[in-house]
Amino acid sequence: MEQLKVTKLHDNVYRIQEDSSFMNVDAYLVCGEKAATIIDGLGIAEGLLECVRKITAQPLSMIVTHGHPDHAGKGMQEFMEAGYDIYISFEDLYMLEEMYGKEFKMERFHDLKNGMCFDLGDILLEVKALPGHTRGSMILYMEKEKILFSSDAIGSGGLWMQLKESRPLTEYIESLHKLETFLEKEKIQKIYPGHSWQIVPYKEENQDYLDMEYVQELIDLTNAIIEGKLVGEKIEIQIDIMKGIDIHSVKGKRVVDYCYDAECIHG
Repeated sequence: MEQLKVTKLHDNVYRIQEDSSFMNVDAYLVCGEKAATIIDGLGIAEGLLECVRKITAQPLSMIVTHGHPDHAGKGMQEFMEAGYDIYISFEDLYMLEEMYGKEFKMERFHDLKNGMCFDLGDILLEVKALPGHTRGSMILYMEKEKILFSSDAIGSGGLWMQLKESRPLTEYIESLHKLETFLEKEKIQKIYPGHSWQIVPYKEENQDYLDMEYVQELIDLTNAIIEGKLVGEKIEIQIDIMKGIDIHSVKGKRVVDYCYDAECIHG
């Protein structure tokens, strides 16, 4: 039986972690004075909506950062069936249509676009596009607390860039440079990822978030792969959708397992 673990990160921010054999994925609830939103919909665990409603009674919506089933899973389906508004980049919408088939309720979904802002009263959540992991990957910025919610856009120590929906690394590096500039400009200190259990180097230092050092290492590794200065170890991942992909993995100090498709480095 999958369990949901709730951790209060700040006065108005909660991490809801799915403890399961699937992906141990995180969702984040942000509560404002006038409204609340939940970032991502977990994978196979039931009860996300009920869990959220025990924390807040405010008007509620869901933001799905990208279309993968561990972030657009059972919890998202609960919100969809209950009639809540759900926002996702329509670049990734086809994944949901494939997953849910006839159960997919298109009328519940709205296109999540770069630059959109969610006004929760005393809190603004700003949407930033960060294509790479998927074409429609988005991150959320909470200016009040100087927090970034990155989901899988920069990984969680491990990063998958070998998927058929992932962008070439030469495109991804452009996204990373824009992120680096934004982090420096806003002086963001905390980046909460989509799988916090994976950030082992940080957890060993009693830290449960990523930071600028992680992003800079990710940029360095990506550049080195693009320039041919770094060639990862060839690996196999025993999942059907990975068959036939030339997967390589590189490791750094903070980015501990960066997977990429050797055939999809250049656009």
